[in-house]
Amino acid sequence: MSEQRAGTPAGLDPLSVKVRSSGFTEYCGLKFIEIGDERCVVTCPLRPEVLNPGGIAHGGIIATLSDVCASAMALQADGGKRRIVTQSCSIHYLSPGTGEAIRCEARVIRKGGRVCVVQADCFSGDGTLCAVATYEITYLNVLREG
Repeated sequence: MSEQRAGTPAGLDPLSVKVRSSGFTEYCGLKFIEIGDERCVVTCPLRPEVLNPGGIAHGGIIATLSDVCASAMALQADGGKRRIVTQSCSIHYLSPGTGEAIRCEARVIRKGGRVCVVQADCFSGDGTLCAVATYEITYLNVLREG
């Protein structure tokens, strides 16, 4: 039986638990809300540690949130068979990240044999789109453990 990690909703399949098993995601407070064939949803509470001096979400936490969400979506799209790395990323910051938490929703744009292109949209607590990111995730020819 898979170990349930912090931020893991009960009832998700074992692959879903594997893609979110990271001490770093737990340290950032990221919570996986949904992961499926069509989309992945991850949230990040806006604690003082992740705010910039202006009191809004630091761009780095938005980048982290979108990378984790996009990576989980790419893993899900491949059935969790191979390891992955982020090949490239482009983030457009559109408005301040505010509210109780930032929510990221990722979906696959195109999956090839070696590269998966994923779009990750981030929303402020009030639902305002605050960032749009596009990721190229490379599948390595190394099988995942477990």
